[in-house]
Amino acid sequence: MHLLDRTRGLLLALAVAFLWLASALAAQTTPWEPFDSSADGFQAQFPSAPEVTKNSVPAAGNTYELRSYLVQAGSAALYIGVCDYGAKGAAADPDAMLMSAKEGAVEHMGAHILSENNIALDAAKGVAYEAESDTLHFSVRMYIAGGVLFQAMVSSPLNDRFADTARFLESFHLLPRPSAEAAAPGTPTPQDWKPFAYPADGFSAVFPSAPVAAKQSITSDAGTVELHTYTVEDSSAELIAAVCDYAGTAAGKDPDVILDSAEKDAIGNIKGHLVSDKKIALGVNHGVAFEADNESSHISARSYLVGATLYQLIVASPLNVPYADAARFLDSFKLLPPQAAH
Repeated sequence: MHLLDRTRGLLLALAVAFLWLASALAAQTTPWEPFDSSADGFQAQFPSAPEVTKNSVPAAGNTYELRSYLVQAGSAALYIGVCDYGAKGAAADPDAMLMSAKEGAVEHMGAHILSENNIALDAAKGVAYEAESDTLHFSVRMYIAGGVLFQAMVSSPLNDRFADTARFLESFHLLPRPSAEAAAPGTPTPQDWKPFAYPADGFSAVFPSAPVAAKQSITSDAGTVELHTYTVEDSSAELIAAVCDYAGTAAGKDPDVILDSAEKDAIGNIKGHLVSDKKIALGVNHGVAFEADNESSHISARSYLVGATLYQLIVASPLNVPYADAARFLDSFKLLPPQAAH
């Protein structure tokens, strides 16, 4: 059984629901840096680390996974989308696929095309076009390579064009994608662990690959609150960082009581039993570390209450198959300075 299925009860509590990101954030001031996704076969420059999400999308009677990489830069959105259509895509006419993708995107955006031209990137065919809706301008480049559709796009307000549009679009390059047959099942693959920082949620942690970010509204004793999750699947383990701000509802409450309740909820949601737990701290902030098992999985977790915000770090692995890098992930968690309000 797949790990996501085995840990469904836990992930229900963390609500791993992949969403499109559309709200504008404050202007970014960090330097542009190259971002590599060897798994998805591309490299591009972003002004900050992109939020990574994935969605299931229907096409021609089948369902495919769309991976999205998004950065908000002031009033502009910088986006790269990757969708692998498999053997059917590899056998299809790339020009027909590009035309269909372009028309579908323009319709979805409620826009009309201003200009377009055929382009190429290495051996990949492509199309570049400019489009506008009533409020937004879109600069888009699409490529088809081996049945995989890549889309790089900048969207910005009609009268506030993004100055670095060309810089972003021209930074896009294709990388060799790993073959499904490249390694036998169970063969370890090299991991390039690196820190990922999320200033808006006030933390950083080290992951073996770019986490999938998601957010969902959940109902708790505090009312409706928004849960943010950052998830990586590494071999047979699931690494999850979750953040939930309870705002004023946590004021005046004993942090140990809140942490104890969060621990019991997590264990209850996986229908598990507690193996061990102990109180910990992160600076002046109260925390708890615990281990739990259910019939098929082992959970290693740490929770911290920072003001009114609950942070949870969880490693879920098959029962009796410990994840070798659990401590590496759990120990890497760091708090970041609060962002100034804009």
